[in-house]
Amino acid sequence: MMCNFELNLTIMRNILYAISCAFFSLSLAAQTTIFTEDFDSGTAAWTFTGEWATTTTQAFNGANSLTDSPSGLYLNNQTTTASINQSFDLSNALDANIYFQMKYDIENGFDYCYVDVSANNGSTWTTTYTINGENNLSNWIPVTVNIGGFVGNTQVKVRWRMFTDQAYQSDGIYIDSLRIVSDSVDNSPPLILHDALDHYEGTFGVNEKVFTITDISGVETAELYYNVDGGVFSVLIASDTVGDEYTYEIPPQEAGAYIDYFILAVDSSTQSNTITSETFKYVSGNYLKYEEGVIDFIQNFSNTGFYTGAAMRMTIEDPTTITTALIGNYTDINNPNDSMEFHVWADNNGEPGADLITPIMVYPAANLQTPYLITRIDLRPYAAELDSLSGDVHIGFIATDSNVWVTVTDTTVAGGDRVMRYNGTTWTSTPDYYQFRIITDTAAPIADFSWDGTNDPTIDFTDETANFPTAWEWDFGDGNTSFDQNPSHTYASPGNYSACLKASNTAGEDSICKTVIVNVGAPIANFNFDPNNDPEIDFFDASSNLPTSWAWDFGDGNGDIIANPAHTYGDTGTYQVCLTVSNAFGSDDTCKSVSVENRAPIALYTFVITDSTVVFTDLSGFSPIQWSWDFDYNGETSSVQNPTFTYPNANATYNVCLTASNQYGSSQPYCTDVEIDKTLGVKDVIENSISIYPNPTGDILTIELDKLGAESRFNIIDMQGRKVRSAMLNSTRTEINLSQIKPGVYQMEVSNGNTVKSFSVVKM
Repeated sequence: MMCNFELNLTIMRNILYAISCAFFSLSLAAQTTIFTEDFDSGTAAWTFTGEWATTTTQAFNGANSLTDSPSGLYLNNQTTTASINQSFDLSNALDANIYFQMKYDIENGFDYCYVDVSANNGSTWTTTYTINGENNLSNWIPVTVNIGGFVGNTQVKVRWRMFTDQAYQSDGIYIDSLRIVSDSVDNSPPLILHDALDHYEGTFGVNEKVFTITDISGVETAELYYNVDGGVFSVLIASDTVGDEYTYEIPPQEAGAYIDYFILAVDSSTQSNTITSETFKYVSGNYLKYEEGVIDFIQNFSNTGFYTGAAMRMTIEDPTTITTALIGNYTDINNPNDSMEFHVWADNNGEPGADLITPIMVYPAANLQTPYLITRIDLRPYAAELDSLSGDVHIGFIATDSNVWVTVTDTTVAGGDRVMRYNGTTWTSTPDYYQFRIITDTAAPIADFSWDGTNDPTIDFTDETANFPTAWEWDFGDGNTSFDQNPSHTYASPGNYSACLKASNTAGEDSICKTVIVNVGAPIANFNFDPNNDPEIDFFDASSNLPTSWAWDFGDGNGDIIANPAHTYGDTGTYQVCLTVSNAFGSDDTCKSVSVENRAPIALYTFVITDSTVVFTDLSGFSPIQWSWDFDYNGETSSVQNPTFTYPNANATYNVCLTASNQYGSSQPYCTDVEIDKTLGVKDVIENSISIYPNPTGDILTIELDKLGAESRFNIIDMQGRKVRSAMLNSTRTEINLSQIKPGVYQMEVSNGNTVKSFSVVKM
């Protein structure tokens, strides 16, 4: 949720300060001191690292105080601690404070003393107070550190942590008259913790900000206030809350936009304790840097010194616009700054070349309160000159007036080749990195998305576009649209839809389409067929609602289970073809009539032998009108449909062929062996003792045996050698049901005891 209102920042701060004062009065009668220390009775209650110890050189109460450096100046490059051994049980408290007196002299902006508090006996620590500044040794300063954010815990620990860098030493800190006090009344506002990025770092798109906000009484409200380029404030409610973590999404802004944001939180106590966090800042855009913000030392540039200017080479991968430059400056009372002449140079063989913009006079942002504050230079007014840049450019300055101090990251170990210094005539490289950074506009989007059909027919779409789009336009392929980044859409019916996304930002737009499969609902059966290769018919599934299985019945006893089969029919006629389709949601079927007629015959015949005379019976399909027989004996032929031919009275096997023809053409010859056997013996006896009729036959074929053998049985074998029927013969006369066998010519084997006889059987 977001709303706008007209409110000057200064007025708002005054209002919030007044609210805070009204609710910060303490109920002293409810306080309980749970720890006290004046450092006059030894240090048994403490654990120290480094040089922490008591001293008599300073004391607020009694003779001693605690200091980080009792021997004089603190050491460089140290992190040392003074920790209270005791863990405090604040499980029944509603508030708590740490009170102490202090004096300090700590290098401004570089060395620090922190008050850290742990809610889990020292496993993790949170910094609750920061001490920094020089020349504060004259008077004792009272300090109150509210730790109300840690009440409700049973193992709260407290420590002082001293951090020093290199190159400068000072007297450090003195602590005395320490008290830790719990309270049965919640007089403190919520504790707000936020890991903000340094030096204005942000992103181009939505900037997600996560705050940890805790209060023993609970958090009544926690709102994020932000403005853009000093304009009207807007308010955001957390987009997500998990425990004490509050996530806010600051909407995308143009590259180079300067955003202030802070949290206003109110607890749920009767006092409605209110707090405003510090103000955090970032600049929208793509952030380019080559160091991580560690300041190792500072360097001076001057119009009268050896070096008068500095530059850093920035490598831009894709054509874009530089909207902001950042120069890491430094100052203190001994190292004042003056104006610098800021430049953006083209690359000239690795060195700064021609100016891309007219140089800008800029005064460094660093001040005595924040001596290392980075200088932000808004380059949006120069967008025309800095547009569509790619490759190497250089940013930096020339000290034209007096001194300019910059912060330096020592990279002598890893090495570096991006930074150059200017002596007034030539540029020379240095391995150190200055804190020079740029913020750029983004390139045009590269559209992409994914979709999830888990909740089919509701499809969840996820934008995966590169280069930070700021607007989205979806077309779901069914006439519906959306402008959300990650929409969900429910389709009204199953099918394949072409879903398209157009993503855009200030640099341009891009589109992409993908097929989305909506697979819900039982299929509706339908098919088409192509008879052009009659008698081979090609079938094509045309069912809707995405079937996943198919069952075809071609009407001649054959079938198939693929989506688009082809089937060759054995004869002319009209066949009732049926298709059954199924998916996870059900099934459906449909039937159509298919006519098979336009083709040449398929030759086929059977025969009966009596002695040496053979009676041939034509069984050819597809209506032949002409027949050509070759009896394989002395060139004897016949053109009648069902001829009779007598072979010589001798044992022989003849390969008889039939070719059948009609108006569409001639068949391939059909040939089979005809065996003439005039030798009397077992085979004749067995053959003569077996009768098979009728042949050709319809559904019933009868076998008669003169005598039933011990293992009498029959096998019916098709033309591919596959056994289609087999059974024992249990009587001398057996009827065989052939209704489930397709029409055609088959080989029948009849065994009677140890003797096997084969016959051709035709199923009509």
